[in-house]
Amino acid sequence: MNTDLLVELNAMVLASGEAAPALQFRVDTLLFSLLIFVLLILLLRKFAWTPIIEGLEKRESGIANNINDAQTANDKAKALLAQYEQQIQAARDEASALVAEAKQDAQRAREKILAEAGDEAQRQRDKAVAEIKAAKDEAVRELAERSVDSAVSLAGSLVGKELTTDDHQQLIEQSLERFAQSS
Repeated sequence: MNTDLLVELNAMVLASGEAAPALQFRVDTLLFSLLIFVLLILLLRKFAWTPIIEGLEKRESGIANNINDAQTANDKAKALLAQYEQQIQAARDEASALVAEAKQDAQRAREKILAEAGDEAQRQRDKAVAEIKAAKDEAVRELAERSVDSAVSLAGSLVGKELTTDDHQQLIEQSLERFAQSS
C-alpha cells in the first residue's frame, strides 16, 4: 500500500518536470547497484568469509586436537600414576620384607653368637679344669718325689745303707699310689 503511494508520488513529480526526487526508481541504477552488490558479495566470500571460515575451522580442529591431546596426556598421566603407585607399594612391601628378613638374620646371628660364646666358655672352662688337674697332678708328683727323697735319705741315714736307683724308683711309685688313693 505504501509502495503504491510512493510510485504515484514519483509519477506526479516526474510529470511536473521538476528535478528527480531521491526516491526515483531507475532501472540502470538498480542493475548497477545489484551488480556491485553481487560483486561485493563474491569478493567478500572469496577474500573475507572463506578465509574467516577456514580460520575458524582450523581453530576448531586445533582446539579439538588440543582437547584430544590433553585427554590422551591425561590418560597417560593416570596410567603412569597408577604404575608409580604400584611401584611405590612394591618398594614398600620389599622394604618391609627386607626389614623383617634383617630382623630374622639379626636374631639368628645373636643366637649363633650366644651359642658360640657358650661353647667357647665351656671349652675355656674344660681347658682350665684340665690345666688345674694337670698342675695338681704335677704338684702331687713333685711333693711325693720330694717326700720320698727326704724319706729315702732319712731312711738311708738311719739304716746306714744307700738305696739303688731301682729301689728308689719303686719307693716313689708306691708312695704315689698310696697318695693317689688317699686323695
